[in-house]
Amino acid sequence: MFFTHLLDIFLKLYKINTFILFSLNRNFRTFAPTMRRLLVFVLTAVSLLSACQRAETPLPSTTQGDGSKDSAAIYQEWAYREMFANSLSKAEGYAYRSFLLSNDSTAENASLALLCYIYYREGKQEEMQLLMQSVSPEAYTIVMDVQWQVEQVKAGRDRQLYTVIIMVLLLVSGIVCYWYIRRMRSLTALYRQRIESVRHELLSRKSSLTPSAALPIDEAKLGIDVLFAIINDQNISQMGKQEEQAVYRTLPTVDATLADLLAKASSPLTPKETFFCIMEYYGKNDHQKARSFCCSEQAIRSTKSRLGKKIDIAILRSE
Repeated sequence: MFFTHLLDIFLKLYKINTFILFSLNRNFRTFAPTMRRLLVFVLTAVSLLSACQRAETPLPSTTQGDGSKDSAAIYQEWAYREMFANSLSKAEGYAYRSFLLSNDSTAENASLALLCYIYYREGKQEEMQLLMQSVSPEAYTIVMDVQWQVEQVKAGRDRQLYTVIIMVLLLVSGIVCYWYIRRMRSLTALYRQRIESVRHELLSRKSSLTPSAALPIDEAKLGIDVLFAIINDQNISQMGKQEEQAVYRTLPTVDATLADLLAKASSPLTPKETFFCIMEYYGKNDHQKARSFCCSEQAIRSTKSRLGKKIDIAILRSE
């Protein structure tokens, strides 16, 4: 029930803030819809949090029969206020003054009960025991009422704290979601731009190829995917002869220089050796190669030693 009422207040404040921003700020209308909603949400959350922090717990009032407060009642309310604010020393002083200024037994019992509870909160056991001996039996119920009031105030503050925490979490979640959506949209736009650029480049190169050199779409896609995985340090440990052949068929179109260097090998290369030469050509270090092949750097050095008998690796680096 409490959170339903709080949500209703939040929605009303949201509508009011939206109307105010649209009416008073012309620049607000130029923002994107998502940005406008986020700004109104933040403003509403801050307004509600500020209102919750300024909210005061109603204090008990002790009045005379004619409705006007005397000095004892005023000091007693001050004592309650300071006690709820955990200023026990000031509350003790106000409660003591309220007792001295009391005009009847009811006000005296109320002041003594309040003073007993303050001594209990301060840990002054001796003073509390002495004071309890002078308190009438009827005043014990007043002590219980004071304790109940304090517990109610603590419960109200706990609810207020939980409300603030929930609002902050909702605010942070909204900001994170908005950032994530913007990030995904920007990445999607970037990937689409890259795909379009690669597509246009492939189409332009395809027009310059002879019919015999034209590649099937599937094989060209496989070759490009393998080259992309090698360049971006992805896992290629499961790639074999089929991927190697696709790379050999695609390289003359993508990078003719690298294709010529691989053709200079003294003996046929294995798929792993072919991928190793491509990594060497693009400047990958042993750690990056080991991560892509899912092996140790010692195995990479062994492969490099065997490969040196088939092709000049230094030429790959220099190019």
